[in-house]
Amino acid sequence: MIQVYCFSGSGHSMAVAQYFADRLNTHPIPITADAMGHAETAVVVFPVYCQNIPPTVKQFLHSLDAKHAVLIATYGKISYGNVLWEAARMTNAEVIAGACVPTGHSFLEQDTSFPTESMETIFDRIAAPQPAKLPRCGKNPFASFFPAWRSRVGLRLDKTEDCNACGLCTRTCPVGAMQNGTPNNRCIRCLRCVNTCPQNALRIKMHPVLKAYLRRQKDRDTVIYL
Repeated sequence: MIQVYCFSGSGHSMAVAQYFADRLNTHPIPITADAMGHAETAVVVFPVYCQNIPPTVKQFLHSLDAKHAVLIATYGKISYGNVLWEAARMTNAEVIAGACVPTGHSFLEQDTSFPTESMETIFDRIAAPQPAKLPRCGKNPFASFFPAWRSRVGLRLDKTEDCNACGLCTRTCPVGAMQNGTPNNRCIRCLRCVNTCPQNALRIKMHPVLKAYLRRQKDRDTVIYL
């Protein structure tokens, strides 16, 4: 049995997960705080935040019950850090493939398209599993220091007068950080609340330093590890 699991805030990772699910004749299963994965082969798709793995995904990987795992990290065309190597050490499953897929950045108004040309080798590996070689990649030495705090400093989330206190942001927040449009210090700035608010009542404001950082986006190819 093959299952596709996904954590997605702005929809970019879900688009990649849907692509894999369509090819594998299944459907993507959202990774939530209490999700338990069970499969012969698990395809796990997740975004890179500040060169780190979202905490909900870390918890999921530790509890994943699978013989084989395919790790797919999506990133905003700047840096994916060392997330595949780190994710492989969080799961007891044998990792048979990994990929870093460049997508639109969650802080920018970019569509969910992504390159698929080199993906075929991953499906071949799923059909004939064998251990993958995931190298330890470079990572900013400061990336692991308070990544959620740095995201909150770089991007402010404000509630507008359009909020009608429907509570959807509270119910859908993957880390339990929202209370009727107001985030607490657990917020990781995945922006799921912004993208699901039916009133468009949440606005983001980026620090000038973050805006300058995001201008480093480049056209990049998908990196495949087998």
